[in-house]
Amino acid sequence: MKAVWSLPRNQKNSKFDPVMFFRKHLGFIFGFGVAAVALAVVYLSTRPLIPLDVQEQIEADIEKCGGHLKEARCAVSGVGDWIFLQESLVNLVVDWKENLNSFVAFNDSLEARGIKLVVVPVPDKLQIEAEHYSEELSGGIVAPQYEEWVDALQDEGVVVVDAVEEFLEKNEETPMFEAYESHYTSAGRQVLAQMIADSINEMDLDVPREEWFLRDTVVPGTGNLYHLKYNSYPDYDVQVLKTVDAEGKRYRGSKDAPIVVIGDSNADFGWNSSSNIGAYIAQATGIKTFTRSRIGGGNLGPTLFKDRSEFLDGKKMVVWVFDGRELYGDFSMPEF
Repeated sequence: MKAVWSLPRNQKNSKFDPVMFFRKHLGFIFGFGVAAVALAVVYLSTRPLIPLDVQEQIEADIEKCGGHLKEARCAVSGVGDWIFLQESLVNLVVDWKENLNSFVAFNDSLEARGIKLVVVPVPDKLQIEAEHYSEELSGGIVAPQYEEWVDALQDEGVVVVDAVEEFLEKNEETPMFEAYESHYTSAGRQVLAQMIADSINEMDLDVPREEWFLRDTVVPGTGNLYHLKYNSYPDYDVQVLKTVDAEGKRYRGSKDAPIVVIGDSNADFGWNSSSNIGAYIAQATGIKTFTRSRIGGGNLGPTLFKDRSEFLDGKKMVVWVFDGRELYGDFSMPEF
């Protein structure tokens, strides 16, 4: 016998009523709409407001560098002669990884040894010089995750020197970056060193103080981005302030210094002219510093004392300086 399908008795011969359907499911539709809007807001809140044309430019530049959403040794052209790192673009478009535990664990490990930690993410070139990447951008461009990261780390009791706004303000008078280089200028290092010095002075470290001075000099520019893009070095000079003592001798860090500066190349950039961040911190505070860095190793900071924990004996502070564009990625847990 052929099966006969029928409607329930109270639904036989009924027609679909869109008004009744909407009324019946109004709560569900409203709830779904609110949830969708909330998800959209959360997603957009983790993305900087970038004009569509610039978004397409970023996508095209990332594609030129292999299309990978991770660091690649690749430089891209901006406006005029300006050059930027591919990783600066990646920082803006990827979801940031959870890495706060590494910073908190490092802070706690040092604190247990009686040592204070100061975390210093150096503002990225693209954050400050956005208008030199695209004329449609102005006033800097910062991933919203950055401010959330700073707030979260400070809530955990970690001292963070957030220099983005200061760099943007000072950049209107004195360049914090230059066209061919990824690292900050001598002026940028001085600004950051003074902010670090302010944090140090608030802690009132009980250590000897000395006096160093700043003296004008001119050194050859390194132009690391120019070299990365064109495989040749540009010929140009930059003005820096070198750190010297009362006799005019250049500042040299000492291993017995109470403050250790660690990090990537941002920690040691300018060392050959005593204009690196460690020298400027010493000049601004009167406290000796010693720098231990690893090129490209900003995220490895907590591992730099592995099998060298005795080096920390007598130290009062570790200042961890690294490029802020790396904050989207993983950071190592501390090893001693």
